[in-house]
Parts: sequence; C-alpha cells; structure tokens
Amino acid sequence: MHSYNTFRVIQPIAEGTTVMPSPTIKLHATLDLDATPAQLWPLLSDTGRLDRAIGLPSFERSVMQTDLSYEVSSHYLGVPVAWVEYPYEWVFEQWYQVEREFHAPLPMKRLMTRTTLTPLPGDRTHLDVIVEFEPRGVIGRTAAPLFIQQKLMRDLLRTYRNFGALARAPEPMIPPAHTPSVNAARLNSALERLRQFGMRDALTERLAQHLRSTDDPDVIRMRPFMLADMWDEPRLDVLRLFLYATRAGLLDLEWQVLCPNCRGPSVQANNLYELAADAHCSSCNVRYDMNFDESVELRFTVSPDIREAVDAAYCIGGPAHTRHIVAHVSLPPQAEKTIRLQLAPGDYRLRTRQLPATTLVHVAAEHTNAATAVHFGADELVATQPDLAAGEVELTLNNTTNTRLLLVVEQTAWSAQAVSAAFVSTLTEFRQLFSSQVLAPGLGVAIRNLTFLFSDLKGSTALYDMIGDSPAYARVRDHFDVMKTIIAQRRGALVKTIGDAVMAVFASAEDAFEAAIDIQREFTLGAIARGEPMLCVKLGLHRGPCIAVNANELLDYFGSTVNIAARVQNESIGGDIMVTPEVLSDPGVHQILAREHPDAETMRCELKGFAQAFTLTRLWVGTNEPVAQPA
Repeated sequence: MHSYNTFRVIQPIAEGTTVMPSPTIKLHATLDLDATPAQLWPLLSDTGRLDRAIGLPSFERSVMQTDLSYEVSSHYLGVPVAWVEYPYEWVFEQWYQVEREFHAPLPMKRLMTRTTLTPLPGDRTHLDVIVEFEPRGVIGRTAAPLFIQQKLMRDLLRTYRNFGALARAPEPMIPPAHTPSVNAARLNSALERLRQFGMRDALTERLAQHLRSTDDPDVIRMRPFMLADMWDEPRLDVLRLFLYATRAGLLDLEWQVLCPNCRGPSVQANNLYELAADAHCSSCNVRYDMNFDESVELRFTVSPDIREAVDAAYCIGGPAHTRHIVAHVSLPPQAEKTIRLQLAPGDYRLRTRQLPATTLVHVAAEHTNAATAVHFGADELVATQPDLAAGEVELTLNNTTNTRLLLVVEQTAWSAQAVSAAFVSTLTEFRQLFSSQVLAPGLGVAIRNLTFLFSDLKGSTALYDMIGDSPAYARVRDHFDVMKTIIAQRRGALVKTIGDAVMAVFASAEDAFEAAIDIQREFTLGAIARGEPMLCVKLGLHRGPCIAVNANELLDYFGSTVNIAARVQNESIGGDIMVTPEVLSDPGVHQILAREHPDAETMRCELKGFAQAFTLTRLWVGTNEPVAQPA
C-alpha cells in the first residue's frame, strides 16, 4: 500500500508584491512494508545498490573538496554529467538523506532525497519518501518534474517494495541486475580442485551457487565471516573454504588497509609485501600507522577467469559503507539538535569531520542515564553524561562554533565480521597455502594481542645418547608431527622449530591453552606416550603485543611478548603448563580452568634478560598429582 502526493513549496512574499512560485518542487510518497526497520535497514541503506537499481549513473571520477563534498563526473544516457555530492546524513534504522547540486547544462540545479523509517505494529514499517529538487531554465521547469515524478520516484518506490520483499528472507540477497557471465567450464574445473582439498561438498556447492547467481557487489571484496553468519555455518570453516578456493583458482585474495576513522580502504594490495608502515586516507585527510589487529583486513573477490564482475561506485559515504557509524548528521553553526538512538552495550566515540577533538560515551545495561548533552567546541568536545543505559538514548548536540559541522557517533569496536591480518596469519592453512605472503624486508607491523606457545623436549640430549642418533631423531620428528597436528586443530600456527623446540602462535588465549592441555595429555596418555623411551614436553604460554616481520621470507614475530613466552617455557619442568597472568585473565581460559580443575602453583620468578620479576603459574591438568618425570 502506498500513497503519492506532489506539491509546490511557495516562498513567503511581501504584501503588495506579485505572487511567483518558488522553483523548488517537493514530492512526497508513503509506503508500508511487511518488514521491521532492522530488517529493512541493511538493504535500504545500501545507497550504492539503490542508486544503480533506479538507473542513476556510476561515478567515473570523484574528487573530495575542502567542505567534505565530492566533485563527481560521469555519463548519463551518453551525455557527460557532473555534480557536487554532499555527505550523506543518517540516523541508524531511522532515516537517511543526500543532496546533490548539478552543473549546467543539466536541466536540474539541485536534488535532495530523504527516506524515513517508522515502525508499525505487526513487524511492519512505514516509509516516508521526500524528493526535493530545483529545475534549471525553461526546459528544466517543464521536463524535470515529469522525470522526477514519473521515473525517479516511481523507480525508487518500486525498488523499496522489492527490497521490502527480500528483507524477511533467510538470506536477504539482492538479485543481480543482469545475468552473471560465468565461465562454467572453468568454474567446474576449479570446484573439482577445491573438492580435492577435502572441503565439505555442501559448503563447496554453497560457494559455487553464490558465485553463479548473486549480484556483482556480492562477489567483490567478500567477507567470509559475514557470509558464514548468513549461511549459518562456522566462521572458521568458511574462511578455510575461501583460502583453499583461492588456491584452487576460484577466488583472488586482497588486503585492505582501513582508515581508523571512516573504516574505508586507503590501500588495497594483493600481497603483504606491498604494504608500507603507514597509510593516508584521502577522505579523512589523516595519516595513520598500520596494525594487523584492525587496519589490515583480508577480503576475497571472484577470479575474473571464473566470472566477470563489474566494480563500479554509485555513491560516496552512504550508511552501508560505514556500518560502525550510527549517526552522521549536519549541524549549523551555533545550533542545537536532538537525536534519539538505539544503542547496544559498548563504547561509542563522538567526533566531527572537521575538528580533531573526540570524546567517548560508555553504554552498559547497568547504567541508568538515558540522555546526555554533547558540546562541540573549536578545541574541545564534552559529553555532560558519558555513561548511558543500553537501549533508547537521547543526545542533545550543541555546536558552539561558527562552522557547520558534520557530527559522527560511531562504535569504537571494529567489526567482528572482519578477517584481520593478525587472525589469519595465525592459521596453519594460511601459512601453508600462502607462504609467499610476507612483509617487505625491514618492515615491522604492530599487533595488539597474540598468544604464543613455546615448547621444548626435556632431556633430549640424553635421548640421543640413550638410543642413538637415528632412532632419537625419529622420535623427535614424531613429536613435531604431534605438535603440528594439535596446534592446527586448535586454530593456531606453528611459526618455526628451533632444535627440539616449537614456537606457535594463536589469535586466542583460549585456543592456545586448549592446545597446551591437548599436548600434555597426548604426551602422557596418547599414542606417542606409548613409545620408548617416553617423551616429556615443557610448555610455556604468554599473551601480549608484538611485531610481525619478514624473517628469511617467513612471517615471524618479535618483541618482548615473544621473548617472555620463550623464557616462561624455560621455567617448566616437563608435563606441566607454565602461564602468565595475561593468559590466566582471559575469560575463555577461566572457563577451561573451571572445567579442568587443575592443580596450580603460583610463584615469583626472574626471567633471563628481564630486570623485573614475573608472577607465573604452574598448572597440572588431567591428574591429581604431578606427572612422573623421566630421569
């Protein structure tokens, strides 16, 4: 059901003057859709896909201006066109709008569109659609109203209805604008290679169907964790599928260096070797240091040998491009505006696009305040109440400057659906399949938190003397195989072996601790424990920041965290697990400790090469008494 009305806006006139209509024309339409605002927002806020669906041209060139607008040039119906596109404004799941000013000879000077979503009973949504435009010249006053009303508004409502029908689907994917051009023979050949890697048939076919049938944007710069959530599949299974699919020739991988402000890609590279220590975001005009935890993300695009996919931009800075921003609104100088937001627990940063000052607001279920005033000044930004209750909150935004500001409210947490370089570089499959993915020599990239496991065989020198070099080497080699298997099963990666020792890395402290438990159980109760002579493994774990580097054409890690982890292993006596407080404080490790009830001994130790003393905990897991050690 929808209604559709048009009217002219008449400017106020002085008494005794001739009444003349304003050139500005405003159209209004309403539409009720059978979906909630939460279901509709991901589709309706994808303004690039929306612009393409209603027939607007893609950008051929765009240049950012000092007022944060973009000077855009393109072609429409074969005719060169150019316009100024002002920043999108929106409040999450409530409304969004954009304004454009067109250059001559187009018969339209200005166009503004605004869509508002209002929830209705029965999981429905009421849409208010406003299109406001100003024609240019006689032709514009004659033709522009017909074009806007009969084509643009009609196409916009049709697209909204189509998106509304998709919104409640289990997988709300927008159908392709045209039949995808797929090379079936190459696709089938690559799929056969992928199956030889042991991927699940159902998951392999899911990817194949996605590549065959979805829209071009959905096969360009794909995020495997996002697709895993949509497909209701384990995230790690889908990431591994994408890694093997790249080796099979189905996909190409790409690293995106993301700006910490807008989260948009500043640099795109096919190999880690191409990355530099820092990057510059032209949209935000900031230079920032690159780190593996947040700013480097791995994405995947269908191989051009398999399918032709057009990568074209239809809008700049719409809500779908920056999903971490929950409000992006313009505020005139010396003005005040109140907005209401639905905020989930977490930290939110408030800032402007023009001034450097920022402030944080913490949202939590235990807080009681549901409103705060935020004062934006030339040198400071202050929230009068920085602790807010989760749910609906009211922000009163006050611009005390003499400049129009673009105000931003954004989640500080990076997307959980992003595959960071820090995470993927700890996976055994990635290091095996893409050993050439290393950093440039001399480049060190920061990583905020990784967990390192170091191991060593106790009494290995005596082992060689006891049974001879060849049998001893065979036992040590078997021990390496066991270690590699367990580390990979627990989503870690073996970085290197040093003599009889192993260095492994994990994105998660929980996974590293589970691996340590599995290793000690295997060496005390498993098949390798039944060999002669019995092997005893020393283990140490530590978690913290580090530096990723290129070491002899391998991705390696350096820093105090790595050195401490190695020294912690030296304090192990064999059969035990030595851990630092940084590992024990992890919530996932807490759950394992509650499950395993290990015997624990806490001590203060001095570690070689470090001036301060360390608190370490020795854990015996799976037995009430310390494991008997070989002489």
